[in-house]
Amino acid sequence: MIYPEKIEVGENIYHVAYEIAMRSTSSVKIRNGGIVIKLSRFTMGFQRDRIVRKFLRWAEKRLVKVGKDAFIKPVYENGGRIVTHNKVYELSVKVIPGDKSRIALKHGNILEIGISGLFVKLNPKKGNKTVQYLAEKLIMKDQLAYLKEVIGELNQLYFQEFLKFCRFKRTNSRFGSCSSKRNINIAFRLLFAPREVFRYVCVHELSHLKEMNHSVRFWAHVEAAMPNYKEAEKWLRDNGFMLG
Repeated sequence: MIYPEKIEVGENIYHVAYEIAMRSTSSVKIRNGGIVIKLSRFTMGFQRDRIVRKFLRWAEKRLVKVGKDAFIKPVYENGGRIVTHNKVYELSVKVIPGDKSRIALKHGNILEIGISGLFVKLNPKKGNKTVQYLAEKLIMKDQLAYLKEVIGELNQLYFQEFLKFCRFKRTNSRFGSCSSKRNINIAFRLLFAPREVFRYVCVHELSHLKEMNHSVRFWAHVEAAMPNYKEAEKWLRDNGFMLG
């Protein structure tokens, strides 16, 4: 079987990457707008073909549910655009001499990124990942005031609870968290989700300041602050995995 390098779902094309995993099980993920299939090195021939077909069918079913205009995918390269709720960042990327990369925010929305020429020479395939890392780090810092504004407004309107601090985090395992120390973390990637979805996750975590569980009382707090919260949950189920 010749494994396809891309699949077409509706009007969109998604690239498929295959990796051999040093473990007994195979897995599939949709990550950064592409499909990653990790195949166990112990599976071969017909068995491996069957697994690939199964994973591609699963991916296609998930991708069919993705909203046509669900979000604008950020582009981490020279000339790329990163669209958040309140700002559109433009990327200007250049290779610079020396062994250190750097980034600066100019004119409020232009990310000027200098990638070390030495780094590019040693790790040519990792250049875009470095651009993404630097851009995300600076945007998280720049957007912290926005996060504090949203969290503060929702807390004042519906919860009136003491909050130690809130911040953005790079995380793919969850969209938000609230610790017993009353600290709230919100996934950076939610800046690319619809505004109401972002606000729902903030409401969800603020509700944990009332109830550190998912009891009936917890969901009552969520619903009081956002009566249509189930719409946001459905969006996350159908589209959240595409955020990165």
